[in-house]
Amino acid sequence: MARASLKVRIATLLTDFGTNGPYAAAMKGAILRRYPLARLVDISHDIPAHDVLTAAFVLAQAAPQFPPGTVHVVVVDPGVGTQRRIMAATFGEQTFLFPDNGVITFVAETMPLERIVVVRNTKYLPPADPSATFHGRDIFAPIAGHVLGGVDIDRLGPQPETYKLLEVPTPAVQGDALVGQVIYVDTFGNLVSNITDNALVQTHPALDRVRVFCAGRDVGPLQGAYGFVDQGRPLAIVNSMGRIEVAINRGRACDALDAGLGTEIRVQEAKSA
Repeated sequence: MARASLKVRIATLLTDFGTNGPYAAAMKGAILRRYPLARLVDISHDIPAHDVLTAAFVLAQAAPQFPPGTVHVVVVDPGVGTQRRIMAATFGEQTFLFPDNGVITFVAETMPLERIVVVRNTKYLPPADPSATFHGRDIFAPIAGHVLGGVDIDRLGPQPETYKLLEVPTPAVQGDALVGQVIYVDTFGNLVSNITDNALVQTHPALDRVRVFCAGRDVGPLQGAYGFVDQGRPLAIVNSMGRIEVAINRGRACDALDAGLGTEIRVQEAKSA
């Protein structure tokens, strides 16, 4: 690949490698060896180990903010070294390289799929045997370099009949309540639910008359911002993701409420006095 033919292109990385070891840096180096003008952006390396659901959620929140042509390299891959497939896909004019383990679920819900293939073409795979435990460095990174360099994903392999999506629970109507659950805990300890503002409005159009419950505890009506309650008090808001979130003003809701992934979040109309 001639240096003169290269142009700066964005590649993002999303992993569960952490930042204290060599793994994220090794992946970056492997991409840059293949494509030196890559502009590397870390979405996160702090996904909890093997947590595909959290990775899927974080990816879908970050990816739409990037420009067309971005290449997203996703390596939250508890099945590394097994027969699980490696996929390349274009959603919304952006390219995603990811293990076929459901990590693409929320992207597939929110961004239009244009193309998807299974990475099999040995022309673009490493000539030597890759490490069975570090496909991020030995397979994903070189493939990312090829794509950054202009290789069309259709050349990487065949189109699959299907690909894996996570079975993510959806909110359910129970009497006068809309019942969901926590699907993401952010770095502040806030509890993000699978209840969207659109779903809530359909069941409870008068948002000023609802109360939110987390694990059976009444956390009050919907607030407009964290600071609208006293420090240390719980609250519920519609967050920047358009989802019902339970938080503690300047605290950690996950700890204070002993809640986490799967904890019930219930929204219902306030009872008249």
